Amino acid sequence: MARILLPDEFGILGIISVFIAVSNTFINSGLSDALINKKDTSDKDYSTVFWANVLLGIFIYLLLFVSAPYISIFFKQDTLTLLIRITAISIIIVSFSSIQRTLLTKEINFKTITVVSTISVIISGIVALYMAFKGYGILSLVVRMVLGQFITLLLFWILNNWRPKFIFDFKSFKELYKYGANLFMSRLMNSLYDNLYYFVIGKYFSPANLGYYSRADTFKNLASSNIINTVQRVSFSTLSAKTDDIEQMKLFKKFLSGTFFITSFFMTLLFVCSNEIILILIGVKWADSIPYLKILSISGLFIPLYAVNINFLAVKNRTKLYFKIELITKLFAIPIIFIGISFGINTMLIGIIIVSFLSYLTSVYFVQKLFNYSYKSQFSLILKGSILILFSLILTYCSTFFEIKILYSLFIMNTTLILIVYLIGLLLLFPDLVIELKKLKK
Repeated sequence: MARILLPDEFGILGIISVFIAVSNTFINSGLSDALINKKDTSDKDYSTVFWANVLLGIFIYLLLFVSAPYISIFFKQDTLTLLIRITAISIIIVSFSSIQRTLLTKEINFKTITVVSTISVIISGIVALYMAFKGYGILSLVVRMVLGQFITLLLFWILNNWRPKFIFDFKSFKELYKYGANLFMSRLMNSLYDNLYYFVIGKYFSPANLGYYSRADTFKNLASSNIINTVQRVSFSTLSAKTDDIEQMKLFKKFLSGTFFITSFFMTLLFVCSNEIILILIGVKWADSIPYLKILSISGLFIPLYAVNINFLAVKNRTKLYFKIELITKLFAIPIIFIGISFGINTMLIGIIIVSFLSYLTSVYFVQKLFNYSYKSQFSLILKGSILILFSLILTYCSTFFEIKILYSLFIMNTTLILIVYLIGLLLLFPDLVIELKKLKK
């Protein structure tokens, strides 16, 4: 799609994605997490949350439908009105499938979720590619988003036997909302923060700049955000099922260690091979995304660790503290935004690294304070990861003396060198992960 369409078109999609992402946060609204965390959930609870989500989804769609012309005027993009109104249909679709996803997550049935996601991506992707080849432009990207959610809805309803009853219990809603309210506010702030840079770049820079940023951010998120989402879902379900505090802490440490090892590998790969990744996968016209990707890959090191730490607070029912940390860490971004507007987008991206690191430090402070998990334990992970990153950079830098001109060959060689470093590092520095892998194999 990126090879066919223009950076400007992806920039406009980035603006639309801001409003869709924030709106979808309302659909979850923390109630799904409350259902997962609750030990004795009933059909009454699920039906109550289902109808709450559906009503909220319809309300948000109508709100965006009415607001679309004003959003178009604000960003000075005439096409936004129609595109937002079409894309926002996905919000209603998501509201009808949220409980099916929640049930599968609570059952730790991520195999079904993966199958559904894969099928929906493939089908919607093929349709979008066909439309792009036929000259539909940005409309092909919009259709991909809506069609993908619709296929997901169909598959979830086919593969899951649960059906909503016409029940709405206010007592149940109040109980679930009490747990989920702070998580909702935290998720909302997180969504606003994640999309804030899209909003600022879309307003104060060109659509092309936003397109370059969105492509770099997408590659970073392929590793960073997917790791976050996967680990949060799995760890939240698994840790919530444990009743023994000692067992919970042991499992939490394993999640933290595994998350950082995987994250540092992918972020190192993105940093070293950003040139090859961009040029091979999406072409020369996206070359301006390369420095963006290098900078964003560094920030991606700390975000998953931060997510695992605060997710543990949610497991422990410390949702107020969870919200407090999210509020504190998101405030770090305010000066970065103003600096970026004044000094340029590259300065703002460097600021994102600082914000992600400070956010991680904040989460570490509260975790060690509450659960006696020392700074030393967490920072030893950073040190081990730094050693692996350093050796990877040295080896791949030495490879430049071979003066390899073919991008594919250079990418394969650098990837192989990084993989070797991390495999050796796994054996020497992360023996606990080796033990867990052997257990999984058995």
